[in-house]
Amino acid sequence: MRNRFFSLLVMAAFFTALSANAQYIEKVVFDTKDSTGNFYLAVPPLSHQIKGVVVVLSNFYQLDNLVPETKLHNVACANDLLTVFVSMQEQLFADTAVVNRISTVIQHVANKYKADTSKFVLAGYEYASNIALRYTELTRQFPAAYAVHPKAVFIVSGPVDLNGLWQWCQQVIRKKTTDGQMGDAGYILDKMTREIGTPTARPERYRALSPFNREDTAAGNEQYLQRVPVRVYYDTDIAWLLKERRNSLYDTYIPDATELISRLLLAGNGEAEFIASPQPGKRINGARYAEAFSIVDETECIQWIKRTLDIFDPVNWKPPYKLNKPKGWGTEHFQVPVDFAPEIRYKGVEDIRFAPGWGDSTSVEHWSYAFLWWLKDKPVVNAATLNTYLTAYYNGLVKRNVIGRRIPAEKQVPTVVDIKKVKTLEGDVETYGGTIRMLNYMVQRPIVLHCTIHVSNCESQQRTALFFEISPQQASHAIWKQMDGLWSSFRCE
Repeated sequence: MRNRFFSLLVMAAFFTALSANAQYIEKVVFDTKDSTGNFYLAVPPLSHQIKGVVVVLSNFYQLDNLVPETKLHNVACANDLLTVFVSMQEQLFADTAVVNRISTVIQHVANKYKADTSKFVLAGYEYASNIALRYTELTRQFPAAYAVHPKAVFIVSGPVDLNGLWQWCQQVIRKKTTDGQMGDAGYILDKMTREIGTPTARPERYRALSPFNREDTAAGNEQYLQRVPVRVYYDTDIAWLLKERRNSLYDTYIPDATELISRLLLAGNGEAEFIASPQPGKRINGARYAEAFSIVDETECIQWIKRTLDIFDPVNWKPPYKLNKPKGWGTEHFQVPVDFAPEIRYKGVEDIRFAPGWGDSTSVEHWSYAFLWWLKDKPVVNAATLNTYLTAYYNGLVKRNVIGRRIPAEKQVPTVVDIKKVKTLEGDVETYGGTIRMLNYMVQRPIVLHCTIHVSNCESQQRTALFFEISPQQASHAIWKQMDGLWSSFRCE
């Protein structure tokens, strides 16, 4: 359809964009019986560590034209996400053939790139929007039939209601808006009539294929999105649409989309969002086009994807608790388990406070620091677990620095952790204390770190807080009072 109106100039721009960005885009054939149509474009992350996958469905508009229209894959590859673009060819709805095609691609991606099947996000562009939504619903409606259940779904500039699409086509033809829209509307009406009939003649068929039916008063297929983060993106510049296309709000897909989001919110899905584009849609050649993929704010979208996939972002992460940072103290954030100690079974965030002299071997604050483990739910916390996990933690930390600093074997010492339960301090659920004997890789000598661990439950957020105070100094030293003050400042909310 629309791809018929794009010249080779756009193709040239596509390859120019790839060259300029030095972006590696791989064409992957998933069915050798049809290598010309059964392929997808994959953009692996720069780190080669795939923490999540974004599968973008398109149709009619060629992938070679779509990819340079957005920087989504550029931002994704810098954030450990694999982006996949795949065409649904000229299909308008999620029938059996289309569903099988999507499942085949997703499984091929999971196998080829060894991707975590719990970390997939599905997206639909323009007419493939309703396909992406309905496929996501089907994975919840019939979970046993699908190997991968998208964790979230978002759509860009497309229909969410097949009945609404039919009515939109009729209205465009009746109003005689623009030649392009009228041509598209006629094509869609003809295709839908031939393949699934009309909404009047076959209402049940439309109900089965459509992700949403605005005219239904009872909950329809959208009920299967109740626990799925959902976003819908549209260019809401109605002034431009009226002037250039003679389109009112009711000549767009926006009313149906807002009603979908409204019903999801009313049903309790607090992660259903309507996103009004902060920028006008434009094609790769600069032409204004309200439905272009470029309406998506790529950086903000990738941050949302990482949040929905529970991928830790140390730069943009905002603590949902209070923990002071004294003047001059350093701060770092990591995901738990940290990458150098995968043996740790806790899941959450590590929030560190470094004393100003932490890295200075001549300072009395050398190796004095504190860190919070903000953990999901109520994990097992006891002396045995803490000994095991802290041994793994400091073994991994030392090993990383032994390699990086090329420390000779004769200077290395074993890590020995000795943590015991001690008298519970005021405000703690439990308190632990002990020592960590390890290699001080900064000066290449053994060191003994004293350790106090505070345990607290944050019921309102379903989190457990472990606060570690670490220093080679004895308990009488002033540094301990400063670290105790840090723990005193901690508030769950």
